Amino acid sequence: MTVLSAQVAHAGSTLADAFDKAAYANAAPGLPAVDGVNWKGEAMGGSLGHKSLVGARGAITFPLGHQYGAQIDVQGGSLGGDGFAGAAGHLFWRDPGRGLIGAYVSHTYWSRFDGASVTHVAAEGEYYWGRWTLQGIVGVEFGDSATRTTTSVTTTPQIGQIPASTTTAFFMEGYDVKTRFFDQINLKYYMNPNWAAYVGHRYLGGQNALALGSEWAFPVNAKTLASAFVEGRAGSGKFQGIWGGLRVYYGPSDKTLIERHRQGDPGWWDDLISIVNQHFNNSSSSTTLSCTQSFPGFDTLVGNTCVEGAS
Repeated sequence: MTVLSAQVAHAGSTLADAFDKAAYANAAPGLPAVDGVNWKGEAMGGSLGHKSLVGARGAITFPLGHQYGAQIDVQGGSLGGDGFAGAAGHLFWRDPGRGLIGAYVSHTYWSRFDGASVTHVAAEGEYYWGRWTLQGIVGVEFGDSATRTTTSVTTTPQIGQIPASTTTAFFMEGYDVKTRFFDQINLKYYMNPNWAAYVGHRYLGGQNALALGSEWAFPVNAKTLASAFVEGRAGSGKFQGIWGGLRVYYGPSDKTLIERHRQGDPGWWDDLISIVNQHFNNSSSSTTLSCTQSFPGFDTLVGNTCVEGAS
């Protein structure tokens, strides 16, 4: 049993060493920030903010010299039956063996209640340590408001000395995107070169949430990698959701998932939830009283009572 245990332990150690050597070959010095033009796309479905979510995203990443790169993201879909669209840009310096430093900006529009939008401006960073990646964006979000006002009118007739009344009720609902700090941070671990999972934090629209996700990839051909992914958010208020889908990566050479993440395209970030998290509603009402001729003689309003007299 002792010999067998030693053999199993040795085999496990050998497999782990082989994994590390294969997975982190990108740590060799001198590799470029982006190894060529890369693109990725995904289709997803699920729920976000207690509303149904269906959408698609795409990105293209390209080198700007040896140690610099840029990425452009686009997205679109439907949340709760209302369309959304957005675009984002990343500009960064990267050493695939150490990490990434850059800037991030995005703008997202949601058509609910005649349209609300949010803009994010942030610093972006990634740190690579063996199988671990610490990544995030930290910055400022700001935007505009979208509201819907509903009015209802209720009328009661005059009864004796009780005057007729008309009550008008106003109900206002909307999304008011304020200027505030935000962050999105992930700690990601690669179980093998094509399987990653992460835990993270989101502070968007003034609310906090735990972020969880996993992605498992498989090669399609020498330049294409496909993956299945699932993501979830668990936080306060409407900061809840779970969604998943399929993703495709394409680049100039054959790479594993970890290599695509560190030599190709930076990750996508949550934007739309900053609008959803800033939902508000309030109501007010006003009442007017009047005396009618329904009860002859009681046609003068004094305080809250109809009295006899000429109106």
